Amino acid sequence: MTMTKTHLFYPVSPLDFSDEQINILSLKQQLEAFQQWSMLQFEQQVDIDTLVHLRSQFIDRLLERLWSFYQIPKHVSSFFKRNRIALVAVGGYGRAELHPLSDIDILILSDYPLTKEIEKQIGDLVRLLWDLHLDIGHSVRTLKICLQEAKNDITIMTNLIESRLISGNRLLLDELHKQIFSDKIWPSHAFYKAKIQEQQERHKQYHSTSYNLEPDLKNSPGGLRDMQIIQWIATRHFGGEFLQKMSDFNYLTPEDIADFKTCRKFLWRMRFALHCVISRYDNRLLFDRQLSIANMLGYKGEGNTPVEKMMHDYYRVAHNITELNQMLLQLFYESILNHHSPQNKPYNIDEYFQIRDELIDVRDDEIFKKDPIMIMQLFYTILLNPQVIGLYSNTIRQLRSARRSLTNLLCENAKARSLFMSIIKHPDAIEKAILPMHKYGILSVYIPGWKQISGMMQFDLFHAYTVDEHTIRLLLELDSLKTESGKQKHPNSAKVFAKLSKPELLVITGLFHDIGKGRHGDHSEIGAHLVEEFCQLHGLETKDTELVIWLVRYHLLMSVTAQSRDLQDPTVINEFIQIVKSKRRLQYLLCLTVADVCATNETLWNSWKQSLMRELYLNAKNSFDSDIRQIPEQRSIARKNKQEALAILLKQNYDEQIVKDLWQRYRVDYFLRYTKEQIVWHTQILLQHDLTKILVAINPHPYHGGSEIFIYSPDRPYLFATVCNTLSMHNLTIHDALIITNKKGFALDTFIVLDPNGQTVQEDRNQGLVNALDRALQQPIYKGVTIKPPKQRLRSFLVPTQVNFLSAFNDSQTYMELIALDRPGLLAYVGEIFANLDLSLRSAKIATIGEHIEDLFILTDKHNQALDDDTCQKLRESIVIALDSMN
Repeated sequence: MTMTKTHLFYPVSPLDFSDEQINILSLKQQLEAFQQWSMLQFEQQVDIDTLVHLRSQFIDRLLERLWSFYQIPKHVSSFFKRNRIALVAVGGYGRAELHPLSDIDILILSDYPLTKEIEKQIGDLVRLLWDLHLDIGHSVRTLKICLQEAKNDITIMTNLIESRLISGNRLLLDELHKQIFSDKIWPSHAFYKAKIQEQQERHKQYHSTSYNLEPDLKNSPGGLRDMQIIQWIATRHFGGEFLQKMSDFNYLTPEDIADFKTCRKFLWRMRFALHCVISRYDNRLLFDRQLSIANMLGYKGEGNTPVEKMMHDYYRVAHNITELNQMLLQLFYESILNHHSPQNKPYNIDEYFQIRDELIDVRDDEIFKKDPIMIMQLFYTILLNPQVIGLYSNTIRQLRSARRSLTNLLCENAKARSLFMSIIKHPDAIEKAILPMHKYGILSVYIPGWKQISGMMQFDLFHAYTVDEHTIRLLLELDSLKTESGKQKHPNSAKVFAKLSKPELLVITGLFHDIGKGRHGDHSEIGAHLVEEFCQLHGLETKDTELVIWLVRYHLLMSVTAQSRDLQDPTVINEFIQIVKSKRRLQYLLCLTVADVCATNETLWNSWKQSLMRELYLNAKNSFDSDIRQIPEQRSIARKNKQEALAILLKQNYDEQIVKDLWQRYRVDYFLRYTKEQIVWHTQILLQHDLTKILVAINPHPYHGGSEIFIYSPDRPYLFATVCNTLSMHNLTIHDALIITNKKGFALDTFIVLDPNGQTVQEDRNQGLVNALDRALQQPIYKGVTIKPPKQRLRSFLVPTQVNFLSAFNDSQTYMELIALDRPGLLAYVGEIFANLDLSLRSAKIATIGEHIEDLFILTDKHNQALDDDTCQKLRESIVIALDSMN
């Protein structure tokens, strides 16, 4: 995308505004005219540096004119002394960089406190700026106070080192600069340390990655702030123009400087476009903004193609900025902190590499170009030398250069393949080799297909990262299963992982599990084909190759089964076992699945999901251990649950006949669907209750990590919708629902719910929730819910409503899968449709996946039979028409 660099001038100067033009209406019109002109220039590809500096210049002249209008002189009388005064631009405005919605930070600096008259004039000026809706940040300080506050606050110090005069006394600002650039206030070494800590803390807020799907252009790793950090440190230490100094001191090559400027231009254009799209200051590339920005920047294509192209460029730029940031901060570390003492003298570890202050460096700058296989040798050498904590800046530069000049994938070389296999078999491979290989772009030049997923967007709210970043996080999650914290978080998976004979197979699986994304077809099948070629190329044994292929092909099997299928149904477990076929596959699949879920989104894993995975794993493992492949007879399961529950109650001194009299009201499906623990709890509370009245109870012990709500109520058509609506109003999410009616026409329903943070309901909320549900169930007439349109953030996602009828293992029931855009009240509304069609809901499995839901409902008609084709068609049409009309 070419940009026109020109000596551009805005035809109107605020310095020429007459006194009559200095009013809110007139000035607003002038500002709007300038904004429209700037946007027009932007659309015509005028150089972004020019536009950013021109906006700063326009504001400079406006402030200068207002300073004159309010008659604020360079010197004022204060306590019979001459008092110098200056209007100073600070922060980003001090750098003469202003985007359409950028803060305009100013400092009114003086020698002494100002007179009441001057304070009033300045107050009038600032109020006018606010009335013009300019985002003004202002401070009024004496020189002494300013220096003291700079000494106490690194943020103020940072703003001041970029300060420049707009109007007033220049000598006063010179005095400020003289003081803040002395060693009395934030000397270089202290400033450096503070800024490094500031960057580290900021990066943590963004999960320490540039590859978030909705990055912050300013603050995310690889964003504008990372560029500014090195500018600030360089300015504080060296003074003068940043890039010129970096060239003078040989910190950046001409190629690096060109790269720096290109990256800054790209981010500036994105930020300028973002500020044109939104109305209030923000720097986040949210999903609902990305397409508009991509179109403004000239990206073309159908659907999300413009966004894919734009974000791919963004991640490439962020990666380059991260490398430049690391290189320069490392060089500053040596220069500013003077780490050239004898103990930090480089020492050789072999004929190719040396160590500088715990960082690995090449002994020959041409080593990677002479023999690209030495790139793989570098990372293997890191594993062999535990004292190495990272790459030296010179090595990073040589890697960058060699990476660009490669014409073939490194895996095409037999020696490189041997080194790769040695790397992934090392216990520290992921943290110390695979992670830095990703960080420095080496996986893209080794693994076939990796380049295609590097920086690849995932257009949903389920994933938080790009495909490649998610993959690396999956590997890190696998690595964590060896740690104490990992064992506490995933006790079952950690035990299984420790017993795996070849954990390196999971590394290969993890690298390829999503590599087929972005291509036409099933990404699991594509990935299976690619990993088969990779395994054969690397000489894996046949049985290991077959395992890896199977894992890639079925990497979603366990997650889908556990979260979206009825685990109480023996036929579900049996179908799962028939696909898995062996205990070895099951063990590898468990570890892979848990890592995959945890790596998808920081907030996704909770005790509910953990319990589902564990239950599915143990059920399948027990079948493999006992070599049982037959589906247990349902009546035998119900009989076993009933007998074991009765035994527990008898030990608690309950009367056997009273218990059996209560149970006479229940059908077989109650004892089939509920566990013995649930049957015991229900019995205990119902025996203390008037069975002609409604009962709402919350189990004091979490069920599978969720809050278990039990409802005993006369059955009626809209009961499910009533409960769903009430829970939705309390901001709770239903994850599971079991609907059963006894012989007396009373519902024995259970709802498993979590709060918005994926936690159980806090105990102090329980009684209020019970009371709300009781009131709703007592109402004689059902009041229909008003389903709301999707939230604004969700409207940028296209999720056509799908109603699928799955093959049912039970001929008397119908399994309906619903996929739709999420929105408040949706579940209650679907419950209404069931009631309107006189359908009975037997069970529901609720899964919210980012912006959409994937729910499973088990239904029967009013005669307790599976739905016929006509009813299925009516049901599908009712749901699809209703939901799609609101999208």
